[in-house]
Amino acid sequence: ALLTSILTRHQEFAILQSIGMTNKQLKTMLVYEGLYYVLGTSICSILLGSLLSVLIAKPLSAQIWFMSYKFIIWPLILVLPVLLVLGICLPL
Repeated sequence: ALLTSILTRHQEFAILQSIGMTNKQLKTMLVYEGLYYVLGTSICSILLGSLLSVLIAKPLSAQIWFMSYKFIIWPLILVLPVLLVLGICLPL
């Protein structure tokens, strides 16, 4: 989504540069935008993932005799650095 947003807003960036925005300022703006995407994605994935896990997976596992429910958050935490790298590198 971030890469598509940057590519489709090429005309907007050209206008910003025509009124005096430097390339460094444009890159800084895009990096901050990417970090906001990462922050929003992280918060939503942790909250929605936790909520849906408790509301859907836990009751479902209680009804199946060979299944046990165990909530593990470390996969979500492991993805955060990858999202940060993508949020910074894609705009650059």
